[in-house]
Amino acid sequence: MPAPTIARHDTTHPLPAEQAEAVLALADAAAAHDGARPLSEQFRLSVQAREHDGVEHLLALAADGSVVGYAQSRASDSGDGGDGGDGGAPSGELVVAPNARRAGVGTELLRALPDGIRLWSHAVGAAADAATDFASALGLVPVRSLHVMGRSLTSGDPWPEAMVDPRYAVRTFEPGRDEDAWLALNAAAFAHHPEQGSLRRADLDQRMAEPWWDPTGLIVVVGADDPDVLVASHWTKVDPPTGEVGEVYVVAVSPDHQGEGLGRAVTVLGLDHLRSLGLARVVLYVDEDNVAAVRTYTALGFEDLEVHRQYARG
Repeated sequence: MPAPTIARHDTTHPLPAEQAEAVLALADAAAAHDGARPLSEQFRLSVQAREHDGVEHLLALAADGSVVGYAQSRASDSGDGGDGGDGGAPSGELVVAPNARRAGVGTELLRALPDGIRLWSHAVGAAADAATDFASALGLVPVRSLHVMGRSLTSGDPWPEAMVDPRYAVRTFEPGRDEDAWLALNAAAFAHHPEQGSLRRADLDQRMAEPWWDPTGLIVVVGADDPDVLVASHWTKVDPPTGEVGEVYVVAVSPDHQGEGLGRAVTVLGLDHLRSLGLARVVLYVDEDNVAAVRTYTALGFEDLEVHRQYARG
């Protein structure tokens, strides 16, 4: 096929609604073909919201105007903490329509992305091998690994009972009361995380508007004498809401209260909640470098399922 036209959309040229829909349809087609979603949650939400605050959308257009490829670049201060060992480099994701691959579309999109970009691949199986070959051919090397771990909620080694110090109490998140306190906890707990640490109120509101949002699935540990002081939380997720798989979505512990066993305790509370819903399995995503978290999850019976990788120029 002829070389595609690359269309840029940013603050000056916002992403039109019809093209946002085309991008999501392309991503869904790629997911069905490859067996894995090419766009992670934050990148997909940015397409849905047609966000352009620190975000650039790149569309590869065929001669007839159809979208045959898409890439997104996120500046280090728009959903990326920029202090996770990446030097503040922008992060990106890229997807090409299954029927337009091996025709230079991905290469053209990559060339249009900012210098120094760190590009995620969420592919698995044969698609992961193809992504590795694509990256290698363009001089990209893996610089970060994100592990997908999982376990059964109905069988296997049982997890221990949650032990919470009497200084603390456990309750669920209350919309209209806890948003700012939870964001402050999250920012402190993930101050050096390249994505999670810079979650904003708009990001939280967007997630709370999603079909899977359930405030009873966001468990918070608070001061026994001050229930508005959040010291730890476990945000669980079930997406789709009618599915059989839950997710350890976000576990946060205040740096002032680390070393007290709250991370393990609040993780167990979340597992208890997911099991109470009658779900069959639970999954989570954890950075390979987060040795303490990997150790905690392994001790709770989680095992590796997949590894997602981020690539950059060597």
